[in-house]
Amino acid sequence: MPEIEALKLIGSTPMLHLKTLDPKPGVEIHAKLEFLNPTGSYKDRIIAYIIQKSIESGKITDNTTIVEGSSGNTGASVAMVASSMGLKSKIFVPDKCSDEKAAIIRSYGAEVTVIDAPESYEAAAAQKGKEDENYYHIDQYNNPLNPEAHYMTIGKEIWEDMNGEIDAFVATASTGGAISGIARRLKENDPGIRITLADPEGSIYKPYFEGKEDYMSYKKPFKVEGAGKAAIVDAMNFDILDDAISFNDENAIEMAHRLARQEGLMVGGSSGGNVWAALEIAKRMKGPAKIVTVLPDSGFKYMSKVFNPKWLDEIGLGHLVAK
Repeated sequence: MPEIEALKLIGSTPMLHLKTLDPKPGVEIHAKLEFLNPTGSYKDRIIAYIIQKSIESGKITDNTTIVEGSSGNTGASVAMVASSMGLKSKIFVPDKCSDEKAAIIRSYGAEVTVIDAPESYEAAAAQKGKEDENYYHIDQYNNPLNPEAHYMTIGKEIWEDMNGEIDAFVATASTGGAISGIARRLKENDPGIRITLADPEGSIYKPYFEGKEDYMSYKKPFKVEGAGKAAIVDAMNFDILDDAISFNDENAIEMAHRLARQEGLMVGGSSGGNVWAALEIAKRMKGPAKIVTVLPDSGFKYMSKVFNPKWLDEIGLGHLVAK
């Protein structure tokens, strides 16, 4: 398979001090700008890693079609990496996937199938992967290479970016690979770093982590994409967490707008959720303290939703639109 130069652009993203958000002197919020990866999200890291490892192990050959279920970002990464290697890909996305994300996936050459709720787009991908030995299912939600990729790449980068000066790390989880892999790397370097899960209201992750026996009863629809989950998956390591904090759609989307206006950063809703949670944690801390989070994807993927006045008005958040 060809060596693709664009894949060398994955990773080594900047770390930025969000100075306009620091709540008090000496308490700083820093963010890893993962939307600067080639397809606009940190999913490029795991897909390049998983596909390379699977080629080395013989699971992927020249005749393989790569299949995956994705809310959009992983699908774009699969489509980009697969196409650049001369491979075919088929992506299943949920009906809440933004039009931009679906269009981006198709633009990289993948076949896209939209699965309407309550049917599972992940289950559809898994089934397709079982139908033919020429299909390889990435299975980002349960593949141990997912958190391993984050441990080997962004986890290492964050520690080096901050020169080891980190008091807390906070992030959302969908597959759970990012927070699990990053937290493992950080905890190995400094067990005192506090790891907090930022979870959207309607996801079952936070109630599950808190040991609530009825955690499934907390499941309800929410609008933020790429964060939270309605089922427990293998890539998520709850044992690595110290705490969890909830945010709602308004918290996340309002913060995404604030980041665009105050910091010049065009990011998606999960980034907004991450920074909102980081700010809440920062408010509770005494300086000096450094809180780190990640900005997983680009806001340009959400112009029809998060930054669309009509859509915001339809979901009751029209007041967030800049006047």
